[in-house]
Amino acid sequence: MLGRWVALAGDDLVAVGDRHLTRPMVAAVGAIEVAVHGWDVAVSCGERRPLPPLLAEELLDLARLFVTAEERFVRFAPPLAVPPHAPAHDHLLAFLGRDPAWTPFR
Repeated sequence: MLGRWVALAGDDLVAVGDRHLTRPMVAAVGAIEVAVHGWDVAVSCGERRPLPPLLAEELLDLARLFVTAEERFVRFAPPLAVPPHAPAHDHLLAFLGRDPAWTPFR
């Protein structure tokens, strides 16, 4: 769905605060937000549902572009280490400062 929307969105600029972003950039950031906060809510409710691998890989690539060193400590915790062979889902969460093994019941 994200890919389809981005393909149709064009390059029109959208004002977000004092910045101007292309519609595909807004869609990409929105997809990261929805996916990762969706994971936050699901795990908080006791559900363990990893993101589909291809989606997680794409979102991780995008997150690496959008989460700059300057923004890192304003909006995200420091990145966490995960094993190199861990799934893309774990790498995405860890990059954004979340522990993929976190559970509210510890």
